[in-house]
Amino acid sequence: MNFKQRLRLFLMGFIPGCIILIFIVNKTGCTSPNELKMLELRHQQIKFGKKATCKLKCLSITEKLFSIKMIDFKVNYDLSDVHKKPFGFYYLQSIENKDARYEMVIEDRDTISYIDDIKLLTNQVTDCRCDTLK
Repeated sequence: MNFKQRLRLFLMGFIPGCIILIFIVNKTGCTSPNELKMLELRHQQIKFGKKATCKLKCLSITEKLFSIKMIDFKVNYDLSDVHKKPFGFYYLQSIENKDARYEMVIEDRDTISYIDDIKLLTNQVTDCRCDTLK
């Protein structure tokens, strides 16, 4: 078998394989585990603890606006403990750190995303005394 025959056989398998792959990827798309987890956390019911509610008021953000802004966050798996019992928690950080005002930890409680506390990163909010709450 010479080189031209081998090349022809290779292309007879490679080109249809590429076409099939393009159709499969276009229908389902490719998503990372990070994107899938963020999609799950955003679409669950979001509940806030007392500290988180207080810090949202300090940031002048409503709960509805907060759930919309969750699109700008990603899961940092290095700081998360996904196998913690009874509920795993996920540490969320802003995708673009230069504009970040806060970070948070979300507990994934089956159908509820529970946020107990929000970590404020900027010094813009000086009169916020939410850390004294229990």
